[in-house]
Amino acid sequence: MNLQPDKKSQKPPDTRIRLKRFDQQGEEYRVRLGVYASWFLFCCFCLLSARLWYLQVMQGPYFRAQSERNRIKSIRLQPYRGNILDRSGRLLAGVEPSFNIGIVLKDAGDIESLLPRLEPLLDESPMNVRMRLVAAKGQPAYLPVIIKRNADWATVARIEARLYELPGVVVEVAPSRQYPYGKIAPHLLGYLAEVSLDQLKSGKFSHAVPGDLVGKYGVEARFEPLLAGKSGFKRVEVDAKGRMVRVVDVKLPRTGQDLSLTIDLDLQLAAEEALAGRPGAVVALDPRNGQLLVMASSPKFDPAIFANGLSSEEWKALNDPLLTPLVNKTIQGQYAPGSTFKTVMAAAGLNEHVISQYSTFFCSGSMKLGKRRFRCWKRGGHGKTDLYKALVQSCDVYFYNTGLKLGVDRISRYAFGFGLGKKTGIDLPGEKSGRVPTRKWKYRRFREPWQKGETLNYSIGQGFLVVTPLQLARMISAVANGGTLYKPEYVLGRPAQRQGRVPVEPQVLAIIRHALEGVVADRHGTARKCRIPGLRVAGKTGTAQVVRQSKRKQDEKMAWKFKDHALFVAFAPVEDPQIAVAVIIEHGGHGGSAAAPVARAVIERWLQLRSPKPATFLERTASADRGKPRV
Repeated sequence: MNLQPDKKSQKPPDTRIRLKRFDQQGEEYRVRLGVYASWFLFCCFCLLSARLWYLQVMQGPYFRAQSERNRIKSIRLQPYRGNILDRSGRLLAGVEPSFNIGIVLKDAGDIESLLPRLEPLLDESPMNVRMRLVAAKGQPAYLPVIIKRNADWATVARIEARLYELPGVVVEVAPSRQYPYGKIAPHLLGYLAEVSLDQLKSGKFSHAVPGDLVGKYGVEARFEPLLAGKSGFKRVEVDAKGRMVRVVDVKLPRTGQDLSLTIDLDLQLAAEEALAGRPGAVVALDPRNGQLLVMASSPKFDPAIFANGLSSEEWKALNDPLLTPLVNKTIQGQYAPGSTFKTVMAAAGLNEHVISQYSTFFCSGSMKLGKRRFRCWKRGGHGKTDLYKALVQSCDVYFYNTGLKLGVDRISRYAFGFGLGKKTGIDLPGEKSGRVPTRKWKYRRFREPWQKGETLNYSIGQGFLVVTPLQLARMISAVANGGTLYKPEYVLGRPAQRQGRVPVEPQVLAIIRHALEGVVADRHGTARKCRIPGLRVAGKTGTAQVVRQSKRKQDEKMAWKFKDHALFVAFAPVEDPQIAVAVIIEHGGHGGSAAAPVARAVIERWLQLRSPKPATFLERTASADRGKPRV
């Protein structure tokens, strides 16, 4: 009997049971997935709630302020710069409102699409516009980059009419420097130029922001904090397109303080007119207190061009190595004083008793020392010469002999004593000290001992000796006032500062003043062209060689740059000195013919101002051209 079950008769397992088990497992998975999803959503909700709480509660004040800034716009109000006045209150440098056009990069969007629409409206070189944008790299994007200063009405009108299509472009009203009398005393007044980012980082101009004009030369630089004033602001509400809806708040700027100088406008104009553009300098002081009456350096420059940015041609002209327009030659020009130094030599010789006013030397036209012959300017010589004649006719041989008697050490001591070889202390940057040579100085410089021939050159203001025109003016002031050296002062109201006395007895200075009067008044005097009827004037001419005599003989028709400098110092009136003048004309030839007439023009104008009813500059201009000067 077959007990094995029949395979065909066996039934398969029930699949329904397995499906039921699968459904039970799937339900468990769905439940778990739902739980996980719920937790995930709950965590996301918690994170989102925390973030919203952080933004609304913790950072709420910050974002409210940001929102307020989007609605309220703050506009900086620039202060008006202080005026610069002459001693009589006449305006030398003032301020007028002008229009600046700028771009706020934060609001401009795509600058490359903006510039093609903007540049045709500016009447400005596209290269200049792009250079200004490059130069402003690094400044805050919310401050406007000034791309055109002092825009005219036509340009402003074109820009204003199209502001709706020029995002980020702004037209600002800003103060600008104006010069009613043109290029008057630019080396003293200085100029304004845009502050650089490096200067802002240095902290020197803490009151300024990028784009501001600050003083960078002369009085403008020296008194920048005083003249600049303090900025204000205006807060305005704007709409979504940036248009002003209303003014919320205004804080007016504080105008800079005015500054009165000791300069006399009429005398300054007389000096600059007399120079007539020739390279040189004129300085006039009041010998009673050291106040600066004239500071003229030529050639001049236009201070207004620095505010608008210089072209390459303008910059090249300002840096001409021969004419040096940017150099203030009154305090930075260093020249051999020539025969004007004979004033110091005469004082030293008399005070040291190596000569007297009656001592004589014979001048044959030259003096021999060793194998070398030192010439006098007068080829035929002056004959028998005493001190008066030596100063009046500027005899070189007389002072050669005096120099040998004094020696280099005593000459240097008196040169220093008259204020040469050291800065005068005037409150202006860049003053040069000049040079008074000594034995020690020469050995340090050249490792050579001092030679007697160098003493002869020294005695007539040549060789290693160099001075500034301001030093010469102070030197002749001390001779005029009886021996007091004053610190030159150009700010009105400051007290006079005495810096000492020249090491000379009063009677010695009296002898020299008498001789210097003869330089102008005597019929043989070298400064006869400085005579002024009714006024006693004293002075001393000088001619400083630029090249050696041997080279001069090779070419009598030498180039202008090799010709002698012309110098002249003077004071007036002799009986009561109130003005002292020093003049140098570069490569001008003889002091008596080139420099003395310039000093005469200044002193004549001073004399006219002392008359009961002097003609003012305005009256003279009006009578000449029936017009008024620019104001």
